[in-house]
Amino acid sequence: MSEVMNVPKGWIKTLLSDSFRLKSGDTKPYDTSKEGLFEVYGGNGITGYTQYLNNHQQNIVIGRVGEYCGSVYLVSKCWITDNALMISEKIIDFDLKYMYFLLKFINLNQYKSETGQPLLNQTVIGNILVMLPQSIKEQQKIAKILSTLDQAIEATQKLIAKEKNIKKGLMHDLLSNGIDEYGKIRTLKTHKYKESELGLIPEKWEIFRLFELGEIITGSTPSTNVEENYDGEMPFIGPVDFKGQSMIVDTEKTVSYLGLTESREIPINTIMTVCIGSTIGKMALSSQISCTNQQINSLICHGVNDYKFIFYNMQQYLLRQLNIEAGLQAVPLVNKSSFSKLILPCPLALEEQKQIADILTNQDKKIEIEEKNLAKLKELKKGLMDDLLSGRVRVKF
Repeated sequence: MSEVMNVPKGWIKTLLSDSFRLKSGDTKPYDTSKEGLFEVYGGNGITGYTQYLNNHQQNIVIGRVGEYCGSVYLVSKCWITDNALMISEKIIDFDLKYMYFLLKFINLNQYKSETGQPLLNQTVIGNILVMLPQSIKEQQKIAKILSTLDQAIEATQKLIAKEKNIKKGLMHDLLSNGIDEYGKIRTLKTHKYKESELGLIPEKWEIFRLFELGEIITGSTPSTNVEENYDGEMPFIGPVDFKGQSMIVDTEKTVSYLGLTESREIPINTIMTVCIGSTIGKMALSSQISCTNQQINSLICHGVNDYKFIFYNMQQYLLRQLNIEAGLQAVPLVNKSSFSKLILPCPLALEEQKQIADILTNQDKKIEIEEKNLAKLKELKKGLMDDLLSGRVRVKF
């Protein structure tokens, strides 16, 4: 923004120090807690609540220290701590919401100091050169467009959270009780249960160890001394590739067919589990023939079981077992032998497994659709901010 030379007609170029003055907030109130009349804002947003105020109107808060240096928040009546800056005085007239979007667009984090404790001071912010419309009405129109997008993004995020909560409830009910012959979720009142190592399970279910459900494979890394092993067509999967998705499609590294022969091949729809390090317990399915590094144990399900059901079941029951198995080691680790002996409750009937998997898969599809909508909205907002806040695209007002 500061390097833009061409100023659109009706816009001005100005230093932020010629637009407003900043001041630091105050020490966090002694009564800061989880409840209170007013939010307490630090550099990382809301940190608690209080009965006191040091900001009595709509304002902009900028994180000035630490990891959240340069974060920008639009606030109303609140308490602002000394980990943040706030506008204390307008020097020129501007719409506060417009300035909020402009400061977010600038990405103030890039101006932080490179010291051990990142800092962003008022002088550095003040020396940033920006452009803005002279007309307050044009500023307000731009802010309204971006605010409308923000509202759509927030609504979609809430919908995703709602659908994820529904899935969480479904997983608990379906993977604890299953579905009876009438397509209904069993209950203790209507069906017989029995004791197991994992608590009460339906009478027609059994406890299985993972090695009884399929073949267990621990990954291995092709020799890095052989250049031809890498940069091929086949995914080489490591913990870094587990990013919350159900199926891994893109990976940071790939191997050639030669590299694949030096590793341990896994087929499509293999269930992969990270078994070492801080991401222990993360799971995903392979989307094609692949291989993994040695930090991942994989389960290739036998045909008598539905792989999607086993995948959801592992997500529900294995994390706690993995953490117990890893114990208090400096680096959490569950080897192949221990992994193979972890247990799951499963219906003996393949049809019941498929019914449960279908319900959860349909719920995942709902979440996926909304997550794609969210990504589109964020991309649209990014493009509009670039166009509208640079004056490249003008609005009617």
